[in-house]
Amino acid sequence: MKKALLTVALLAAGHASSQETWQTIHTEHFNVHFSTQNQQWARSAATELEIVRDKVLKQQNRALDEVVDVLVFDPFNASNGFALPVTNKPLMALFTTPPQSDTVISNTDGWQQLLILHEYIHLVHLAQPTRSDLRQAIRNSWDIYDLVDGEMPRWAAEGYATLLESKMTGRGRLYDNLSEAILVEFAQQGALPRYSQLSSTEGGFLAGSMAYLMGSRFLAWLEENYSAQTLDAVWTRMQAVKSRDFDEAFSGVFGDSPERLYRRFIAEYTYKAMAKEVSEQALTSKLWLELDLYASNPVLSLDNSKLAIVERNKDDETRLVIYSTDDNQQAADDFAKEQQALLDDDPADIADKAPRVFKRKQKHVLHQINRQGIKNPQWLDENTLFFTATTTVAKGAIQGISDLYRYDIETGEVSALTHHAGLRRFTISDNGQTVYAEQAKHGFSELVRFDLNTGVATPLFEKSLETVYDYPLLSPNKTQLAYLKATLNANWQLYIQELDGQQSHAVPMPEGYQYVSQPNWQADGKGLYFVAGKNKALDLYHYDLQSNSLSQLTQGQEAVAHPMAMNNGELLYLSITAEGPNIKHFAEQPHGLEVVEFAKSAAPPRGDVTSEVLPEAKIYPQSPTEPANYDVWQQKPTFSLASQYYSASSSLLTLGVKSSDFLKQLDLQAGYSADLHDKALEGVFAAVKYSKFDLKFKALLFDYDLETARQYHSQMSLDLSNTGAHFAMSYPMQFQQLSITPSLSYNYSDFSEGDDQWLTVGLKQKWQHDRQRYGFAQSVSAQWLSGDTDSNNWQGYNFATVLSGYAFDIPVYVNFAQQYRDDSALALGGYESNLINQETQSGFIVAPELPFISQLGERYKGYGGGISYKDSLPWLYYQQHQVDNRVYAQSYGLKWQGDFSFGMGPAGLNDVNIDFGVARVEGDDFENDLRAWLSFYYSL
Repeated sequence: MKKALLTVALLAAGHASSQETWQTIHTEHFNVHFSTQNQQWARSAATELEIVRDKVLKQQNRALDEVVDVLVFDPFNASNGFALPVTNKPLMALFTTPPQSDTVISNTDGWQQLLILHEYIHLVHLAQPTRSDLRQAIRNSWDIYDLVDGEMPRWAAEGYATLLESKMTGRGRLYDNLSEAILVEFAQQGALPRYSQLSSTEGGFLAGSMAYLMGSRFLAWLEENYSAQTLDAVWTRMQAVKSRDFDEAFSGVFGDSPERLYRRFIAEYTYKAMAKEVSEQALTSKLWLELDLYASNPVLSLDNSKLAIVERNKDDETRLVIYSTDDNQQAADDFAKEQQALLDDDPADIADKAPRVFKRKQKHVLHQINRQGIKNPQWLDENTLFFTATTTVAKGAIQGISDLYRYDIETGEVSALTHHAGLRRFTISDNGQTVYAEQAKHGFSELVRFDLNTGVATPLFEKSLETVYDYPLLSPNKTQLAYLKATLNANWQLYIQELDGQQSHAVPMPEGYQYVSQPNWQADGKGLYFVAGKNKALDLYHYDLQSNSLSQLTQGQEAVAHPMAMNNGELLYLSITAEGPNIKHFAEQPHGLEVVEFAKSAAPPRGDVTSEVLPEAKIYPQSPTEPANYDVWQQKPTFSLASQYYSASSSLLTLGVKSSDFLKQLDLQAGYSADLHDKALEGVFAAVKYSKFDLKFKALLFDYDLETARQYHSQMSLDLSNTGAHFAMSYPMQFQQLSITPSLSYNYSDFSEGDDQWLTVGLKQKWQHDRQRYGFAQSVSAQWLSGDTDSNNWQGYNFATVLSGYAFDIPVYVNFAQQYRDDSALALGGYESNLINQETQSGFIVAPELPFISQLGERYKGYGGGISYKDSLPWLYYQQHQVDNRVYAQSYGLKWQGDFSFGMGPAGLNDVNIDFGVARVEGDDFENDLRAWLSFYYSL
């Protein structure tokens, strides 16, 4: 349900505040926060949350005493969610977009119910307070310690939530045919993950999903072979007065390590998978095309000369690849020549065996642009494809939304066809003027006819949160529309709609089916292929419209997907292996077995359940209480501890309190900082940050003393005492990949030698363009300052720009900065903290490798650049500092700087600044030296 919790949160939350109107539904145990667009979903969720809590309490004999903050939003037009198990500030985030039919989370009575159950189990499982009074007292006051204390392996955390999502509903991933069919393939190929790989998020095909799929099955095996009570005892032991990690808690209960028992489970699972394979008749299909790890949504061109498919490799590069459907005779000839040359050179050698199939020629490749993804390609004509991608929105809680794009394969031109439309899967009509599509917005899934000229969406059916649509597909003659539909507490069902009237009928399904997806018309429109699953296996099916008969073309031999009927009657399909999907080929349609026993309804099969089972899923029109306006004064404070060390200047220890509301609309911070070495820097500070209607307001108060002679390396002996305030306002604007932020600020400083106050008008601009194999970005920051002191008026400006890019995964940057002051001084050197920073000091030039106030002057220029082995790794850098047109210092070495903000929730997990480096510093005014720094602190 989540690829990586921190990644999702960082991107998805996006300070879910500014332009949207937020409300809260307060129930007995939950605060449900939502924007007005998601009100219907949130009202129902508020009721469902209390139902789930009551059932989980009875099943687990444990619940959370703390009120849980719940965020309901739709950041990416995708199905997801996450929970943050902080004991005194637990939170859940629920993404409203429902899952599509061919996902492992589609086997559910209702998306809302499954999501709430899974995420609440996480909180009950992981956010239980410890029975150690001392450790819990620290957890209650320190967010970071609370989050890391008693950390659970990912496979155990996700596996247990997945286990109970199934055991309390009879559905879910433990009983999902798609999941089981894929895992059986892994087992038959000896490719199930080792215990050390079980929690991984990176690696081979579906590596990140194994914590859910194999983790839940391993835990179910433990319950079956030992007992549910034995497994539950592990969680009880982890919260004991005695501190234990997971392995200690597990081994003390089971008498063996989790790794050893997992190996036994894998052996049993593989034995059953191999026994299944032995009993099956081999398929007559042959390998047609080997693909690159992840592949989805293959589609043949109208004349069948080309095949388009979306591939994603191990480096996470997403590409739309267009292959020729012809055999690659050139590759075969080249291979034969190479082998003959080998034998000619050494007649006693043994030639290589020819591959099962030679890779077909790639005619065109489109890399994703700006990390927007590529999904659901469809051919308009032989030279044009439509596809969907995520359009950047970055407004309020919405970070991206699915839109339709056009790709000309001859020119390579890509153009947007819709704007924030929320279209997912679609089918093209009227020569590309309209599409029939599933439109997903704010939790609703609708089947619509979308006019690409006017942008008007006409619903085909009444909108309801109880219904989800997928895979609309026009017949070859454009008179019929096949589509999938799911309602609450039922399987997906395949329908055919007559477009010249309201008549529609359900395609008959085999008895006992649980999964159905990926329909595809045969070339003459007289039949429909699709994938259906039952009895833990997936199969290809063919429905004949004329005879109303259904044939099962395979018998569970492979994990199959995406049947594609060719114009000549041959059949292609995806075969899912442990290395990813490949395309296989039936030279002629297999006769298969005629289905004679049909499902009488869409009622799903269910697996074993616990004593406590959730009631049928519902959409509740009313919430337990009426919504109220979101209250920013519902603050949750935490103790904050920060440490900064700079060998050029000083160290700094900061003790403070930090607080925020759940959505981070109002942040508060106060603290005391001191250099414990020699009191070179000491002071107190307080800060407030508030966001409203896209405007951001900030206020800082500070009082510090700086004695430069007490620094580790001192260039000047100055004693500064400064009491002051800073007030700022900014208005960030986002236009796709371009961001512009104008700002206005006022500062007042009361120095021991006199007052200084100034006004700053600023503008920041950033832009980036990413083509996956290469990318580039630029940023500009410009400020004009005007101030006055007790003795004079002064003016000045700051200007800085950075150009960066990457190619072959190697990032580089160059930077330039210039500052000038008229009748005021610039001070080079030192590091930023809550006491001294560029916002509150008019002439402060940050240089962590130099001590504070290393050099004074009126004009500054800085030049530099850097290169790194990989994005997110430290930079090998060079920097030069010029003061009044003279090179004062230069430095080179390794450094890294970044900030982290979760975007919501606990104050201790937001506004973190990290800075570290080691550098050689050279100059004529001081002794050349090697200097280092390491800094961790909070700053609003």
